[in-house]
Amino acid sequence: MTIVFPNHQDSLARLAAEARRLADALDRLAVDGQPAAADVADAPVLTDWWVGMNPTPALRGTIAGDPDAHHAGFVESANLFAMDYNARWARTWLGWYRLDVKAPSLRRGRP
Repeated sequence: MTIVFPNHQDSLARLAAEARRLADALDRLAVDGQPAAADVADAPVLTDWWVGMNPTPALRGTIAGDPDAHHAGFVESANLFAMDYNARWARTWLGWYRLDVKAPSLRRGRP
């Protein structure tokens, strides 16, 4: 049997490991209601962020502090699975983000 993941060049082993990390994070959120401080302490920071759809929810914003990013500036995250904008954190398929200020139009309550 052949499994094809469109636009996904990573190995199946890496995909499985990422899925396990996400499942572990969601299990902890289900129990604790928030991430551990250590989970988000070194997470990249998004500024002027918002949640977009492409075709699933994802964060968009200006990134800082991501050692894996080859550039600073505007990014769109992997699929968004959990977030608490009052507590200023989010969990995507690939990892945690710390949320700074929302995009200006969202701070004024516009979509």
